[in-house]
Amino acid sequence: MTDKIKASPEWEAEAVVKRLHKTTSSGNPSSVQVFLKDDVSANDLADKAKEIVRDASVSLNLPEDAIKLGKVYRSAKSFSVSTDVPTVFEAIAKRGDVKTILESAQPDILPQPRNVKDVP
Repeated sequence: MTDKIKASPEWEAEAVVKRLHKTTSSGNPSSVQVFLKDDVSANDLADKAKEIVRDASVSLNLPEDAIKLGKVYRSAKSFSVSTDVPTVFEAIAKRGDVKTILESAQPDILPQPRNVKDVP
């Protein structure tokens, strides 16, 4: 199978950013996982994450503490970011070295039990 598997449109960066704009507001922060492209070295990941967060903060004229950089995951080439400014996610998603972003909070993907009866 030589064709690449295409991700669901709901997981594309534009769709994620659109959902984040609806759920993020002042006092109601959202958290995302930012995945970087494969050409970013795992050794440079922490510095690259700081650079991306700093650049987003400067480009949007935000105070330093408006965007919080969370854990950096070298094996996944990703890092977490949280903020209550929705435009931050769009600024990060548009970067050339960012592969995609996903919300940290995901709905339950496990199957739900069926035909469950109450115990008397």
